[in-house]
Amino acid sequence: MEFVLSLFASVVLAAEGVLSPLADDVPFLSVEQAVAQPSVSFGSLATPMILGEATPSATPTPTITTYPARQRHYAVALLGDSMIDTLGPDVPHLKRKLTNLFPGTTFTMLNYGVGATNIDASLSRITDSYTYLGQTIPSLVSQSPDIVVIESFGYNPYPFDEGALERHWLQLASVVDMIETRLPAAKIIIAATIAPNSQVFGDGVLGWNADEKIRKAAEIKKYLDSTVKFAQSQGLPLADAFHPSLMGNGDGNVLYINGGDHIHYSDSGRDLFAQKIAEAIVSNRLLE
Repeated sequence: MEFVLSLFASVVLAAEGVLSPLADDVPFLSVEQAVAQPSVSFGSLATPMILGEATPSATPTPTITTYPARQRHYAVALLGDSMIDTLGPDVPHLKRKLTNLFPGTTFTMLNYGVGATNIDASLSRITDSYTYLGQTIPSLVSQSPDIVVIESFGYNPYPFDEGALERHWLQLASVVDMIETRLPAAKIIIAATIAPNSQVFGDGVLGWNADEKIRKAAEIKKYLDSTVKFAQSQGLPLADAFHPSLMGNGDGNVLYINGGDHIHYSDSGRDLFAQKIAEAIVSNRLLE
């Protein structure tokens, strides 16, 4: 099992092009600074089994409440950094939930997640085609999605200083304005992804010391919390996986965090995030 974890960590290192571990006297770097753009999608990497992780016992399948939909088909686009990319091609967790909730309706899932990019980079992705992992991706607006999920980009924030959160807030507003202008019929959901864990953040890939991990996790949480407040202040549908993923001590629950890089999702984390998006769609009656 140790070999599996070691192998996975090696794959992640190769995929992200992570720099060498930081010495204690090197200034603290953001994830965006320390992690180069990946050469493979994290969504295509297997999630390793965690040593000592219990296998869930079989439970009866709950009855799923279903809902009518106005259309027979919908396209759902998700915009973000690697926390969207890691949901995988075709975003299977979310697609499965939506298909179960809206029987007789089909869904095209459009993953517009690009690793190691901040929110500034998202604007061009909306209007222009781009190349990622050797593939040419058409612009988001050209696909005319019915729903656009905008994730926080909180894991690739601006360097944290005075005014950084305000700048992020305004850029979120710019993304929303652009989508509303170019896709006036599209429904928008603001999403806050899972919380980081300050004790293990980046273990296996970043090599940060305890203080660096605590500092970075606290920074990310501020951006995620600000994103939640942005959605609430603007009256926009919100998919909040951030607060449900916090433990009582304010740290991210490792149940939802990948055991190979301790940054991205475990399978449970993907499921939680997908669940919150599905709940936002249902509670705001976006398809009815």
